[in-house]
Parts: sequence; C-alpha cells; structure tokens
Amino acid sequence: MSLHEQMQACISEANNWMSDRAKKKFGDDSPAARILKRRFGINEAAELAGVTRQSIVKAEKEGRLPTPEYKDTKANRPVRKGFTLAQIENMREVFGTRPHRPEDMEAVVLSIPGGKGGCWKTSTAAHLAQWLSLKGYRVWCIDIDPQAHLSMYFGYHPEINTTAEDTVLDYMLGDKDDLSYCVRETAWPNLHITPSHLQLQRLEREMPEAELEHQLHQMLQAGIDGLKDHYDIVIVDGHPDLGIGTTNMICASDITLIATSTEVNDINSTCQLMGLISDIYAPNGVECTHEPIVRVLPTKLGGSNTSSNQNLLDMRQFWGGLPILNGCYHTDEVGKGQRRMATIYEQADSSERSTPAAWKRATDIFDATFNEILNDLIKPLWAEE
Repeated sequence: MSLHEQMQACISEANNWMSDRAKKKFGDDSPAARILKRRFGINEAAELAGVTRQSIVKAEKEGRLPTPEYKDTKANRPVRKGFTLAQIENMREVFGTRPHRPEDMEAVVLSIPGGKGGCWKTSTAAHLAQWLSLKGYRVWCIDIDPQAHLSMYFGYHPEINTTAEDTVLDYMLGDKDDLSYCVRETAWPNLHITPSHLQLQRLEREMPEAELEHQLHQMLQAGIDGLKDHYDIVIVDGHPDLGIGTTNMICASDITLIATSTEVNDINSTCQLMGLISDIYAPNGVECTHEPIVRVLPTKLGGSNTSSNQNLLDMRQFWGGLPILNGCYHTDEVGKGQRRMATIYEQADSSERSTPAAWKRATDIFDATFNEILNDLIKPLWAEE
C-alpha cells in the first residue's frame, strides 16, 4: 500500500467511525434530532427567567403560565417534572425579562482564534454560545474552520448532512450577495449557526483571485454587518492558522479572545497570532474600520501546584492585563460529552452525565468564565455612547 493509499484508508476509517458514532446516538445526527431533553428545576428556571420562584407559582395559579407537570412517583408530595428550555423562553415573554442589547447598540462580534490546534477554542465557542442561549440572548455562530468541529456540536456534519453550499464559501468568493443563504437553525432557542465544511480550505487559494465587492480581509465583516441586527452576539470560530480566514475573523470582531492553553508551546503559537494582529493594525497595515479588544483566554488549567498555573502566572507578568481572570480548567466532563456528541449543557440527567458533583464543577468553571466575558467584555460595549 502506498502512502497515499494508507492516508486515504485512515481518513475513510475515521470518517466511518465518526458517522457510526453519530448515527448510534442521534440517528442521522441532524439538528432536528438534537431535541433538548434537559429539564430545569423551578429554582434554575426562575434564575434563567430573571424572576423569583414565587413569581412562577403565582403566574401558574393565575393562568399566565401553564399548569405545572408532575412526575409519577411514590413520593408523599407532588414532584415537578421541571421546565423545558422552551417553557423558560415562554416565561421570559410572560414576565418581559428577555435580555437583549440596547436597541441603539449593535450586536457584539466575538471571535475565538487560537494559535494551534487543541487549545479548546472550539469547545469554548460551542459552550459559550449555548450558555448565552440559556440566558436568553440571540446568538449567531459562524464556523469558518474547515474541520467543522463547531458545526458538529449542533448536528451539522460534513460526512452526513452538510455541503459546501451551506457555508460562507460562496459569499466569500463573491458568488453570493449576503450570508442569509447559509444561516441555519439549531435545537437551541435563539441560536443560529452558519456551518462549515472541508471545502472552506479553498478560501486560502481562491479568494486572492476572486472578484469581490469588498476588500479581501473585510469580506466576513461585511457579511456579518448585513445580518447582525437580528442578534445580540455573533461568535466566530476559525482555523488555527495565520491565513485569510483568520485575518477576516479578526477584522470582523469587536472582541478577539485568543484561546491559549497554559503550555509553553501554545504560548509560542499565541505570540505568532499576536504578530498577525500587530501586522493587521500596524501604521502600514491593511485598512480596517476599527480595532478589536484583544484578550487571552487561558485554557487547560490544572490544580494550584501544576505547571499550568505557574505558566499562567508568567503569562500575567509578560502579557499584563490581556489574560482574563478566569479560564477553562481541565475537566473530563467536556470529553465525556464529546463522546456522546453533546456539550455539558445538553446532558439531560444522570443517564448522560457522570457524578452530579463532577458535572456541577464543570458548569461552575464555565459559569465563572462566561460571566466574565459577558459582564466585563460584551456588556461594556453596549454601554458606550
């Protein structure tokens, strides 16, 4: 067997494994198959809806909310089934508590690039998008990584149900006028996605020769500008390289959050990515409409005595205030979720999670990090005059 044949065989076997795994869990793993089975207790529902528990009970008694559903148990007292996310969405409508950007402010575009693969940029993008959807925000995810891992989190698989025509490719090559053709729904309320495909590798080869309405590095920004009035937050996940796609996502972003594992090699790769950003916004760089806020998201953090935390201390020394205060710690819950082709937020109960304590630790990690991103980076942009 030649090397060419060996590599093709490896690719085929891996694709078959991924396809079989997806079909075993979700059938065809379409977005429609990803019905969110998770239910929320009344205290969780009240927090997400922005009201008190007592307000929910009162609204149920008054008929403004549906009569509660109860489990069929042998308990001496009624036990609620819990609320679906759709029911919590209805609560927000009833109580008028849906969060949103101010009407006179624009959606915030947040890109999550990484200097190298394995820095958790995609898992962070997926979890952040779903966390924001849980909170009630309108979110648009754009996947421009040809590997399409972010798309797979939402049931869009190049090997099952997605083609190049579902991606930004035609627009970025000047064959479409806007991005409306490639915005897809997900199982999450208010969360849309533009999926990716391996064919997006063509951008690096073909964009420089394409006839484009906007400058090469501003195509993605122009596409987002045409649709972002429908959203509060736009999240862009790209390929870990220094190419045209990465340049486009940086130029389009209001916030560039560089995912950086606290390992020496990733720090080196992040410096290369910072070099690209420096070149873009240098006095003799490309023409840009604005400069994004740039921050570093520390990932792969371990315990207090690990080398990762010593590296983080060093990062705070030589990068000043760029690393955000919180980060993503090692937790096997994310990996377990990936084997089930689901995030930790999709895991409905003990049949899909590991121990309740481990799952709670994982959600606490993300809550701290995502609250910082929302409250310290995104919301201040809406407060600017």
